[in-house]
Amino acid sequence: MPESSAHAALVRTIVQFALRELGPLADIAIREDAVNPIRHEKPPRIDRYVPDVFATDVPTTRTLIGEAKTLRDIETDHTRRQVSTFLNYLSKTPGGVFVLSVPLQGRAPAQRLLSELRRPYPGSTTPTVVLDPSVTHHWQLPDAKS
Repeated sequence: MPESSAHAALVRTIVQFALRELGPLADIAIREDAVNPIRHEKPPRIDRYVPDVFATDVPTTRTLIGEAKTLRDIETDHTRRQVSTFLNYLSKTPGGVFVLSVPLQGRAPAQRLLSELRRPYPGSTTPTVVLDPSVTHHWQLPDAKS
């Protein structure tokens, strides 16, 4: 089933963020058919889930996993399992970052979700970013630590 235009717009927000933060040579794989895949690559499966966006910089020092959620999908059990799986993967990945793109009204629930799901990984230095269309000018990740 094709993705909604709202979901596609949220995925594009993640791609723009990845290009800005990882550089123009970033290797970006996109799951969604509604967004033209760059180089026609699809993200790798992580456990049982395929993220909307999987990106690395060149040479690889950072790995970004991005997931787009519409308002109705933010607080589902599926989303909790999926995001938890991605956070677990990134907690073991040096230079990992997780990005959750949501509509403006979903920002607070998304931040609560990430705060709760990060608890099992207290030693993890994985940054998490919540994007919504209104805060694109505030994007910036901390410098990567090698």
